[in-house]
Amino acid sequence: MDESLNNQNNQQEPMPASEVEPAAPKLSLWQQLVKVFSDPVNFFNHLRSNPTWLFPFLLIVLMSIVFTAATKDQMLEYRKQLILDSDKMTEEMKDMALEQLENMTPTAYYIQSVVGSVIGSAIVFAIAAGLFLLTGNFFLGGKATFKQMFALYVWGNIVSLVEMPVKMILILQKNSAEVYTSLALLMDPQQSDTVLFKLLNAVDIFTIWKIILWSIGFGIIYRFSAKKSYLTVISLYVIYVLISVGLGRLFV
Repeated sequence: MDESLNNQNNQQEPMPASEVEPAAPKLSLWQQLVKVFSDPVNFFNHLRSNPTWLFPFLLIVLMSIVFTAATKDQMLEYRKQLILDSDKMTEEMKDMALEQLENMTPTAYYIQSVVGSVIGSAIVFAIAAGLFLLTGNFFLGGKATFKQMFALYVWGNIVSLVEMPVKMILILQKNSAEVYTSLALLMDPQQSDTVLFKLLNAVDIFTIWKIILWSIGFGIIYRFSAKKSYLTVISLYVIYVLISVGLGRLFV
């Protein structure tokens, strides 16, 4: 009897402190903003148990509004040039599209840009988070929630807070929307409609930064190895680039 009780007590003994996974420290919103840049491992350990996304999403939208307002003239000119260069549109379609741009008031432009940024970003983020979740849970056998993946994708895009000001300055200096921070700099901008140019443009310094953050977070949330998480995220990005370039050749 005593031996049986001793066995039960031994079975109920708690794990040694060294074997218990420590809880991630609680971070304030501003601490999260700093940590995602300065200490992403610590940050994503926090995000794993506290998958918040509204704060970074609002910051990204706010920066998008500033970017849109500052580069309005250059972006409108770029859109006009895309219409003129398109070989998928008839001359009548081009005239109608150009007329719409010419008649667009500044207020309409800002409303369209802001609403498009909010709705477009939400849709893109949700789709990307869904792909992360599908890949991690179904194909790789991990376990995470959509909220965790959505938060991961939004926080990875926090790099946009650096990317947009840099590109905004370049656009204003050059007075053109055609600025690049990618390997596309190795090619003539006149070749921007070629497949090679688009593939090189996908290798962008800010995109690489985002991929690093997504990979770190993906591995921490799923408890995957660094090699496995980097390979997964990079593979998904390569597939996305190939599909987008292919569709671009069909419809643009």
